[in-house]
Amino acid sequence: MDDVSRASNDTIFHRARQLKAERSKRGGRKAKKWFCKIVPSIEGCAKPPDADPPMSFLDGPSRQQQQQQQQKKRSSRGGCSCCCLSSCLCGGKADERTPRTSKKQIPAAEIRLREAGAVFDELPTRNTRDAVNVVVNEVVTARRSEPADHVFDALSPKKPVEENTNLAERLPPPSKGHVSAASMVLPERLPPGPARDLPVPNPIVGQEVYLKTALSYLTDDAIGIMGIYGTGGVGKTTLLRSINNKFCGNAARTEFDHVILVAVGKDPDVKKLQRDIAYEVGLLLMDDESEVTRAAAIFDFLKTKNFLLLLDDLWGPLQLAKVGIPHPLSDGYKQKVIISSRLMDVSGKMQAHKFLILECLKWEEAWNLFSSKVGEENLADQRIRSIAVALAKECGGLPLALVAMGSAMSAKKTLEEWQKAVSLLKTAPPLHEISGYQMLKENLISTWMGLGSITDFDDINEAYNIGNSIIESLKAVSLMENSEKSYRRMEMHDVIREMALWTASGKESSKNKWLVGAKPSETRSDEWSKAERISLMFNEIEALPDSCYCPNLQSLILRGNKRLMKIPNGLFPCMVLLRFLDLSHTGIVELPNEVGTLINLQFLNLSYTKIACLPKEMKELTTLKYLELEGTRELRKIPDGVISSLEMLQELNLYMSGFANWSWLSVCSRDNIMFEELVSLQRLRSVGFTVRNIQCLLRLFSILRVLTHSLTIRELRGLISLHLLPGLLSKNKMGRLKNLTIEFSQGLKELVMGEEAKPLNWRLYQLEVFNLVCLPELERVIWRGVAAHVCLPNLRFLSLFYCNSLRNIAWVAHLPLLQELYIQNCNEMEQVIADEPPTASSEKEEKPATSFPNLKYIFLRDLKSLVKIDDQVLEFPCLERILVHNCIELKQLPLGATSAQKLRIIFGERNWWESLEWGDHCIKSIFTTCFREIPAGYEPSMKILEGL
Repeated sequence: MDDVSRASNDTIFHRARQLKAERSKRGGRKAKKWFCKIVPSIEGCAKPPDADPPMSFLDGPSRQQQQQQQQKKRSSRGGCSCCCLSSCLCGGKADERTPRTSKKQIPAAEIRLREAGAVFDELPTRNTRDAVNVVVNEVVTARRSEPADHVFDALSPKKPVEENTNLAERLPPPSKGHVSAASMVLPERLPPGPARDLPVPNPIVGQEVYLKTALSYLTDDAIGIMGIYGTGGVGKTTLLRSINNKFCGNAARTEFDHVILVAVGKDPDVKKLQRDIAYEVGLLLMDDESEVTRAAAIFDFLKTKNFLLLLDDLWGPLQLAKVGIPHPLSDGYKQKVIISSRLMDVSGKMQAHKFLILECLKWEEAWNLFSSKVGEENLADQRIRSIAVALAKECGGLPLALVAMGSAMSAKKTLEEWQKAVSLLKTAPPLHEISGYQMLKENLISTWMGLGSITDFDDINEAYNIGNSIIESLKAVSLMENSEKSYRRMEMHDVIREMALWTASGKESSKNKWLVGAKPSETRSDEWSKAERISLMFNEIEALPDSCYCPNLQSLILRGNKRLMKIPNGLFPCMVLLRFLDLSHTGIVELPNEVGTLINLQFLNLSYTKIACLPKEMKELTTLKYLELEGTRELRKIPDGVISSLEMLQELNLYMSGFANWSWLSVCSRDNIMFEELVSLQRLRSVGFTVRNIQCLLRLFSILRVLTHSLTIRELRGLISLHLLPGLLSKNKMGRLKNLTIEFSQGLKELVMGEEAKPLNWRLYQLEVFNLVCLPELERVIWRGVAAHVCLPNLRFLSLFYCNSLRNIAWVAHLPLLQELYIQNCNEMEQVIADEPPTASSEKEEKPATSFPNLKYIFLRDLKSLVKIDDQVLEFPCLERILVHNCIELKQLPLGATSAQKLRIIFGERNWWESLEWGDHCIKSIFTTCFREIPAGYEPSMKILEGL
């Protein structure tokens, strides 16, 4: 999030910030008490009947037994202990502990640009932009930031889990004007089960026995904590995912309320672990809360729930109470914890009641697995076969190592390649010393480009195509897999990662040349002096070595260390061979002048830093090929001659940067740099750009050899209608545009896409992110000669913020791949999807049968006039989460009995939820367990849906 302190004197926004501070101060303590009441708890799980193990988890108690035990619990407590909604859904009395609304609530601060009128015109452009950065930066960093850093790291975050009571238990009690449950016709739609379905890799030989044993332990009331032990790559994570998936769907609905799987890791971050658990169950936590406060909120929520917590990859004992986890075997509830670790004593120190040891495969099983991946045709040569046997034995029976090595060797055809592999494997470090790894596709590919691994391409998009092809090849041989959080993120198992590290090092004497993932306390000057590659991403590093001679260092990656504010003087001159430098998402505000000594530097990434000016010494970086300055909102000055001096530059990225001062020879000024500097760069092929006028945009288009992958159009003055025509956005110029943002243009009334004279096959086929921000007079987006779903076939993310005159966006309904829709402070919007008269393009183009076929998240906030989303019930086949906040006129949700099959969470205010109108009361009962109350004083943001 960018610093907005410079806008503190802004007359429009100053009071809004005061209100927010007052609200936090007055409502903070009260809001914390609400956390344990956010999600309604329904009792209904009884102790399973006795049975000889192993007992299937599906063999639950009878309905009569459940009802008897529920009644017994309620009687012993003097009433129902659940946190009900407006009334007790279990048939008991409402919990008297239900918190009361704060007597004095201050409404959420609003930024009403349209209502500001003349005041807005008088404000300096810079102050206006910076004052709204609080909201805008949630959009601009949307698709390219890193985990645990910005709110937009993942398009597809982990799905939440939901409470799992029977449908009959969630029906309201019979009362006047209501149909009794016995006479109701139950709808087809049932809420998702207590667990979210997780991808499981190829089945591991022999794991069926382990799975059956683990499930039998879960039926034993005397077992609260179970430990799973095994070396890295033996299949612990796969087993946990398999256990989790056994509780997906309706069949296991009476077993647990929540099944939660979270990864802990070698150096656990308690607040992150608390955040992950809270996200899974839909519990809202304040960002600035302490670990103790968070733990109390989680404990209050889980203590009256039946839950199964799966903690993966522990490297040391974890204090459950410190996280907020009730100790298993709590009286009256079925609460279980399963932990996996590579260290046997971890389970013992956590007082596990049962242990499950995963053993490596026996030789016959290991060889069969390895040879199946290598392929029998490669083993026809007896010399290669004998080497393959030795190589398989070196894998030590680890399924993951066997699969990875076998897949990698399937492409090796010569004896020499096999011999080299064996020699490298024998120098490998112990596999139990490994930690995990994941990375965004874009960052991975750009790293390959910067290091010279991807070469011989004509434009940047071709390079990304090559990179994606490499990733798909790695996935095909099980060396890499998609992250469950996002389609844009890749994961590599820690065993595979270590194999890659020692393979790259080549031999024992070279293993210290790669310094990866070390913690600050482990980062020493002597280690740096030996290294060729250093990667210390997201390690909370605050300072770098003051004096360190690194004669062989070629790449340095410090991405995500937000506490790193300064590069010490004298460091860069000691890195004479440095080719790759990534300082993105750090706290640095300036580069030392000594950056000019990095004469071999080819890649420099300063994205999302607070740097305000590039040093003139950058003129010396004549070998630089890639300069990344995306999201540098503080950047105002680039000295004359710096850009033109970078004669080897292939990519310049200034998307969403504060720098937009471009001019040309006939219009020069002191603070601008001339387009001629760009034109002089003969090797420049790709740009991300920010412009302030159409003339500048046309000038950019005139550089025919340069493609634009990201574009920000900002602060257009005196322009009522903006036409983005096919002639401008053509394949040769911007047809490969991936990110488009139009912002801070007060007078703009309409945005026109396409033109009637052009054929319908014109489209922005690579556009993934589209942002319309602070356009207070924008009334409509017009599509001419092409339908929106044809023009934007790959759009994944759409946000509309402070577009106060926009009444509806009917064109979004049929976007085929849209996953996230965010609408905020659009005060005139009455309906998201409204019927429109057919146009020439809509008559010719056949629309998809399903509205919002891939939409996962809907975020609606501060929409004062919004009455409905759509006139009709929508299916929403992929919808997972909805947030509605301060939309007081919205009385209906377009949900039916068979819609929203994956919907788990509906965030909103209590009064809004209770005032919703449902065509059938039975429909409301279906979605009741999805509701999560937004506490008073809580500022909802996009990260609620993203889980970051």
